[in-house]
Amino acid sequence: MKSLEKTFRSVSENPGHIFRLTIQGVLVGIFAGIMVCLYRFLLAGSESVLRGYLSIIHGNVLYIILFFIALAVMGILIDWLTKWEVDSAGSGIPQVYAEVKGHMEANWAKVLFSKIVAGVLTALGGLSLGPEGPSVQIGGMAGKGIAKIFKGSKTDELRLILVGSAVGITAAFNAPLAGVLFVFEEINHGFDKTLVFIALVSAIVSDFISKIIFGQSTILNFPVLTIPLPSYWILVVLGLFIGLLGYIYNIGMIKSSDIVANLRIPSWLKFVLVFMVSGVVALLIPEISDGGHFMMDMLDIAVPSLGVLVLLLVLKYLFSMFSFSSGAPGGIFLPILVLGAYIGAVFGSIVVPAFGWQHDLIYRFVVISMAGFFAATVRSPITGIVLLAEMSGSTESLVGMIIVSLIAYVVPTLLGNEPIYESLYDRLLFKKNREYVKKPSKHVMSEYIVPLDCNYINFKIKDIPFPKNAIVVSVIRNGKYVIPTEDFKINYSDQIQVLTDSNDYPFVREEIEELFGD
Repeated sequence: MKSLEKTFRSVSENPGHIFRLTIQGVLVGIFAGIMVCLYRFLLAGSESVLRGYLSIIHGNVLYIILFFIALAVMGILIDWLTKWEVDSAGSGIPQVYAEVKGHMEANWAKVLFSKIVAGVLTALGGLSLGPEGPSVQIGGMAGKGIAKIFKGSKTDELRLILVGSAVGITAAFNAPLAGVLFVFEEINHGFDKTLVFIALVSAIVSDFISKIIFGQSTILNFPVLTIPLPSYWILVVLGLFIGLLGYIYNIGMIKSSDIVANLRIPSWLKFVLVFMVSGVVALLIPEISDGGHFMMDMLDIAVPSLGVLVLLLVLKYLFSMFSFSSGAPGGIFLPILVLGAYIGAVFGSIVVPAFGWQHDLIYRFVVISMAGFFAATVRSPITGIVLLAEMSGSTESLVGMIIVSLIAYVVPTLLGNEPIYESLYDRLLFKKNREYVKKPSKHVMSEYIVPLDCNYINFKIKDIPFPKNAIVVSVIRNGKYVIPTEDFKINYSDQIQVLTDSNDYPFVREEIEELFGD
């Protein structure tokens, strides 16, 4: 009964509770922000160490042998870490998604340690994996740690995990608004006013920490030129092109992961082989090593020739696919943005000379394509648009990004392709293939928005087939809380709050999302 009362207090407009939760959000912003910034700093140092070592090898056989011995050791250590804490493998975003859905209960301290250490080793090995997916998981687990310390309700624990996840994007890109939007668009898939407020507070705190450490300059500093308005039709072509490439990207990433997963070789040998191949790539084609910072720096200096752009684009895609399929801790967020940038550079290098435009206009296509490719693969167009606006420090490309992102979003959707993170989430649950282990009972309050196309609009609550182990405790309509009776009729945009046992939560959530057509 005490747990039930705590849950009710957590979702009511109790100023005292919201204040306490805000303080916890500030602490999440500090703790998660420091953890993600530490991770970001260590990765940057690791990439510098790798490129510094590559610069002194110069055909020295002894140095090359030592390099590959070190890579083999790294592969073995990665294998041990991902076995010691299985939830630290891969991107990290599907794991957070599964945790919020109630299908996982990760050890936050072990995940933090394993993810950071393994991520550093992955960067030292030169694998084409990004820091942003792991940063989301690091932030989420830091949020869970704060929640465990304060021993709040399960509902508030899930809130702080989501808040920490927003911090992950914020601290990785200096993009607080994109971080918050990513959580709602990609992970939570619902609206919670309290969560929005706490996430914004936490994101601002972590953004302040990030800018103290890494400075206030924007990540992208490309020249800004305007596409002539009569030529905006070219953006439709670009959107279609990016949509098809996004479809190919998602198919390739999933297929390659399935192929590697079915290989009947010891996991340690798989990681060793992956690191060996990465070593060969680092020696022969160092431009495509690591997450993609070097390739972005190349664009920042000067746009390479069309042939070089195409070659680097294809090789980066293949190496990213190979790296991710290994299951090594690392994300696809940054590689997606890099690939988007090079798609835009290729497109711009063809279009700009053909129309007789200024050469620097290529950079406009670079920025627009980064947002578009993000929308095509992740299917979170709003996050991608805001993220690139924050990364570039400009809204000059906003209309172009919207046009391209919407078209790029629609194309793979019509082709029946799932968003990349949803596909990875489904495979994560299948891979675990374990029964849901019941934990000590707690209550979880979850919230669902009634969509416009819901089949149950104007239906009485008693006539809606809610799961039997779920209770509709309140409805938010026009900003006001209503305690519904059995005869209460739901309307479009109602926010329905449902109480359930934590052991039933993952299954109840799935049933209600299916009920409302999520």
